[in-house]
Amino acid sequence: MRRTGWTILACACGAFAAGRPFSQDDWWQFREAHDPRIAANGSRVVYVEAWNDREHDAFRSNLWIVSADGKNRGRLTEGPWRDCSPRWSPDATRLAYLSNRGGSPGIRIRTFDSGQEVEIANGQQALTLAWSPDGKWLAYTAAVPIMTAPPAWAPLLLAPLLARSNESRIQLFVVPANGGAGRQLTTGTLNHQGEPAWMGDGRSILISAAPAPDAANVLDGGEIYSIRVVDGARTQLTHHRGPDESPTVSPDGSRIAWLAREAAPQSYLNRKLYVMNADGSRIKVLAGALDRDVRHPQWSSDSRTIYFLADDHGATYVYSARNDGGVRQVTLERQRLAGLSLGDNGRAVSVRSTSAAAGEVMVFPVDVAGPPILVAAPAQSLLAERAIGRSGELQWISGGQNIQGWLTYPPAFESSKKYPLVVDVEDAPRRMCGPEFQLRRQILAAAGYVVLCANPRGTPGYGEAFGNLIHSRYPGDDFDDLMRAVDAVVAKGFVDTHRLTLVGGLLAAWALGHTNRFSAVVARRPIADWVTHVALAPDGLAHAAAWMGAMPWEDPEQYTKHSPLSFAQNFQTPTLVIGREHDTEAEQLYFALHARKVEAELVRMRGPETPGQMALELEATLAWFSRFAAAP
Repeated sequence: MRRTGWTILACACGAFAAGRPFSQDDWWQFREAHDPRIAANGSRVVYVEAWNDREHDAFRSNLWIVSADGKNRGRLTEGPWRDCSPRWSPDATRLAYLSNRGGSPGIRIRTFDSGQEVEIANGQQALTLAWSPDGKWLAYTAAVPIMTAPPAWAPLLLAPLLARSNESRIQLFVVPANGGAGRQLTTGTLNHQGEPAWMGDGRSILISAAPAPDAANVLDGGEIYSIRVVDGARTQLTHHRGPDESPTVSPDGSRIAWLAREAAPQSYLNRKLYVMNADGSRIKVLAGALDRDVRHPQWSSDSRTIYFLADDHGATYVYSARNDGGVRQVTLERQRLAGLSLGDNGRAVSVRSTSAAAGEVMVFPVDVAGPPILVAAPAQSLLAERAIGRSGELQWISGGQNIQGWLTYPPAFESSKKYPLVVDVEDAPRRMCGPEFQLRRQILAAAGYVVLCANPRGTPGYGEAFGNLIHSRYPGDDFDDLMRAVDAVVAKGFVDTHRLTLVGGLLAAWALGHTNRFSAVVARRPIADWVTHVALAPDGLAHAAAWMGAMPWEDPEQYTKHSPLSFAQNFQTPTLVIGREHDTEAEQLYFALHARKVEAELVRMRGPETPGQMALELEATLAWFSRFAAAP
């Protein structure tokens, strides 16, 4: 078995720079790579470098290009806008990408020989794009507004005052790569999802599409469709009630790979890797024995192997699957990977993160053994000047399960001292935490807190059975896991039990009614009315609309029992509630706390989320905790 070994920077205390600690100001200095793409010939990589614009309080990103050996690197774009989704032309002579420099996301094409750039499909707010095999066309998706007339009963003067939703449908378009108007290929009630994929002959385009929320068959989920370019004729290739997504065509055009979940009455389901013939026949599951969530499938140049990413116990690995059902683990090191792009020469690119390295672009072989090459590290200079709090794995038993989590320590941590603890919960949606660099947690640790991120039952990355363990008690079992995690940390002897704090969403609200062990809580966009949340969620927790009838809260009495507010009589912990504008969930929780005469404050963040708001939330969290659990 051939495997690619990756060397990770050491996580021991002495391996970290002895610079000054992180601060909230670093929110504006930090830069990170995203969406790396390697040219088909494997010679160059383009990637997105994201940063926060303090002056305009906006998210920004620009494009960089680097040779696959890492020796030549330079900017492709520079300016206060968002350039994203870079896609190489098949012959690697041009690059298409999305940019909002014109005020809305437009498509721009750069020709490398001349250095010239043109904008095409003007006026279209493109979302995704893909080159045709001959490089003459681009397919893209864009939202098309739906014009709804006021109801017939409404008086003329009342019509402008009616609350009407601004609905739209995501449709598929094509446009000549040398410029011109985009041509809409699809219409109707289907919402097209993800990136389009051209068939090898260039005559049709694959796309995943799902019924609009108001359609009668909304529970069917997405299906894979083939759209004929000449006239937009649609052929449905997959037929089942689970969502199908991410179609990818083999280089020889004979087969299609895609990802799919079944429509089972479960709270969590793995995405599985499927293949079929180009006409939709001979459907087969690949890597079915892996029991992990598959993403970013990529065909090898000989059309025999599919490479993909999957999370496992806090780390991300590259795997390969062949048509005979065999699965091979390609990478071995414990790190987090984001994105996967594969060249014809067997070289791949991804963005890795470890406890001491953030958002590094790595080129590595997948077909032979060999070391990776670091080609870009946007945050390297900042991290070299900071004292990085080391991370360590934590394991404990809860509910008969072996649960895993990660601790981030203050930079000058001494086990003989007592530290306040922050339990940092990400549950909307639930994410797996691992050995990755996380700026937010480094800032919390730099303020003197030990930071705990747990992977309780229901977390992805541990198999379908583990992800579905909260099916009958959510919230509940996951909360129990968190409390056992706190016990495990306290047992180590370096945490002050009088300075325990918690920040999160649903579980933070739930904790308020089920424990008084925390000295302070920050509830960020809390879910106070759990019933309403599940009923209204477009996908809910792994398609809540499809499976909530199998949940144990099928009647109003059960609904009431599973709402955090049903335990409001137990509220005692000082709580800072952070919500969005018109956030009824946050307001419900705040007023319940206020009615119980619990010290509480409500913060309403107005307008769309900005980096300034995220920084302010972190500052407010630290300020609130300092009142009740100040670090020494």
